[in-house]
Amino acid sequence: MLAAALFSPSAGLAQATDIAAQQTRQVSAELAKKCREMAVKAHPPQPAGTSPYAAAQRDYFRACIAKGGNMEEKN
Repeated sequence: MLAAALFSPSAGLAQATDIAAQQTRQVSAELAKKCREMAVKAHPPQPAGTSPYAAAQRDYFRACIAKGGNMEEKN
């Protein structure tokens, strides 16, 4: 019985849906704009091929969203 419950397709789908719901949350436009501005300021655009700034911007933006816009200032 336990094995059937653990391996049923509907149980797996429900678990996957719960995990996706936990990972996805609404981000306000204000927070997204703030984090985008901070990411560009922290990692300014460079001419193509000079440095991998785009990946650094994306990583900074994701971290900023995860922290609710509370990023430490680097002095």
